[in-house]
Amino acid sequence: ARATTTTTATATVTRKTTTTRGRAAAARATRGDDETIAAKVKNFAIATTLATTLSLGAVTSDAKAGEIEILATPAPTAGYIVDDAGLMSRSTATAVNKTLKELEDATGFHMNVITVRKLVFETDPFAFGDKVLETWYPTVEEGNDKGNLLLVKSTKDGALVGGPKFLKQVGDPLIDSVLTSNYGINLEQEKYNEALTSSVKRIAAVLEGKDDPGPPAKFEAQKGSNFKTKSETSEKRDVFANVVIGFLVISFVVPMLQY
Repeated sequence: ARATTTTTATATVTRKTTTTRGRAAAARATRGDDETIAAKVKNFAIATTLATTLSLGAVTSDAKAGEIEILATPAPTAGYIVDDAGLMSRSTATAVNKTLKELEDATGFHMNVITVRKLVFETDPFAFGDKVLETWYPTVEEGNDKGNLLLVKSTKDGALVGGPKFLKQVGDPLIDSVLTSNYGINLEQEKYNEALTSSVKRIAAVLEGKDDPGPPAKFEAQKGSNFKTKSETSEKRDVFANVVIGFLVISFVVPMLQY
């Protein structure tokens, strides 16, 4: 009996141990599966974040490329133009360089013409123009008689900035007039070359002590139209009303006379 009891107890313990080990193994397997899934999810999240970051980085890099390129470009010495936006025709570039060369030879004032596709981080044209000026001419002495005329293609605006001597000679009224008239009128019609050449002529003339040629006259194209003017419409309406009244009178009076 004791032997049987002992055997039974041993078998029971063995079954319990086996069951416990099985449960432990199952638990470990479950944990292993959970850990595998968690690792996969974590790796996927990291990969997604990295891909998103790289994608946004590429977009940001492309967007600010124009600003970086201009700031990395040395100050023009052989000419006066940094046409990053590719807006200027060859004839315009030649005319602008000629005018600005004559200006510098006659007065010592040096003005650069800069075009950029879009401003992303420094969205204020005046702030960006000043940043370029300070980058190219770090000291007051270097930048005293220097100026930058900036044109931003995407927003169709720009700025005119410069050192103390340059700005004093130009004056705020001319700056405002150039940006609102020469830029405003021409850029709304996407006449980028005309906006730049006409602005350069005005600024150069004032810096040389000559009379300001003045802003351009706004050109309103005369367009043919099939629509009548208000006065023409009123005249036609009056004639039609008189005709209708005449027919009404005839339709009532003639039968009465016959009766």
